[in-house]
Amino acid sequence: DLDTDITPLTMRAALASESYLKALVIALRLNTSDLVVEVLEQVPEDRIHYVVGALPLHHLTSLLKFLVDQLGASRHLHFYMLWISSILTTHGPALKKTSSQIMSTLNGIVSALTAQTRTLSSLCDSNQYFMDVILTLGKVKSSHTLPSDIDVF
Repeated sequence: DLDTDITPLTMRAALASESYLKALVIALRLNTSDLVVEVLEQVPEDRIHYVVGALPLHHLTSLLKFLVDQLGASRHLHFYMLWISSILTTHGPALKKTSSQIMSTLNGIVSALTAQTRTLSSLCDSNQYFMDVILTLGKVKSSHTLPSDIDVF
């Protein structure tokens, strides 16, 4: 039951005129993930709270589900967490009333964040190890002159 004015073209026109709420609602109604990503990633960080605050409640569940999927797929982890945080902060009481309906989505947020934490923790551990190796090699090189046939890196 799409209106004739609910098209990717009208969504992009709304984005161009910085009507972020209208663009997001159109993208959600079209239910095309590429369009939703296009809108979300063009909303400035300082406008996220205003867009979320004005978003009709019946779009929250689909937007939250979409954001959970993006947490695992996108490299914009912080940006999508801003959206989720704003939704939960702004619409927390309304979402609490429907918590049984969105429990799987909320569990998805926890699962996605846990997976990201594991990935980032592993990356940090690896970086720490390589930094220790580089520092140790630097100390060895400064205290001894290595033979020219040994390649440190």
